[in-house]
Amino acid sequence: MTPDARRKRRLAALGTFLAVSIGVLFLLIPFLSGFVSRFVPASVEATIGSQMIDELGKETEFCQGAEGLAALDTLVEALAEQTDGTYEFRVYVADQEVLNAFAAPGGHVVLYRSIIEEAESPNEVAGVLAHEMAHITNGHPARGMVEAMGYGVFRLFTMDESMGAELVKSTVTNHYSREDELEADQDGVALLNQAGFDSRGLLGFFDKLTERGQEIPGALEFLSTHPSGDTRKKALDHHVADGEVALSDDQWQALRSVCKETGSAVYVGPG
Repeated sequence: MTPDARRKRRLAALGTFLAVSIGVLFLLIPFLSGFVSRFVPASVEATIGSQMIDELGKETEFCQGAEGLAALDTLVEALAEQTDGTYEFRVYVADQEVLNAFAAPGGHVVLYRSIIEEAESPNEVAGVLAHEMAHITNGHPARGMVEAMGYGVFRLFTMDESMGAELVKSTVTNHYSREDELEADQDGVALLNQAGFDSRGLLGFFDKLTERGQEIPGALEFLSTHPSGDTRKKALDHHVADGEVALSDDQWQALRSVCKETGSAVYVGPG
């Protein structure tokens, strides 16, 4: 075999190897989202999170009551102090009657108005907030972002302004796994305990979801990506603890009135 033929054969083998390697990588991306998400630059994650908040702002206004936001900031600061400081949390209150909350990439958390209006105590709000912050500290929104991108994940490293709009619906509606939810429950309760708050408030929120029919009954739990309220409460049974009320009476009343003023996105937090 001539040197030229050997060189062509080596190049052909190398090309085949690279093609197979790239193919395998693309096939594995959905299963390696947690690993891949670690390499997404923090600046990209934060920018996409900001874009998602901007997209949400096209559908709803945000609550801007100054005293209420100051009370909420007290909760955010107290819980953020219990984390390792990797994320600067930005917490918003969306003026919509939705009994829900979500965490977006880059440290953004959105509480919907009904979370505050229907809570029986500030500890319930603190419980929901801690749960969402724990999603962030565990990297769940970043992993969800990678999963939402699918095989377009490499666009994250050459990001453009349209990506937030593309991701907002798929990421916000992308339910976390059962394991993610249980992890956020336990780590959220740990944040509450470390901050000295009564951590039983999160259980009260589970009860409200069940009353609203927003969780699948335990008998059908195997059909859902979310664990049932009973499962989550049992998993937290040995973790919740007594503690202080998260806000004073005046602060609590201020927070409950936070949506008397609304407008563009305003966040609270160390960020």
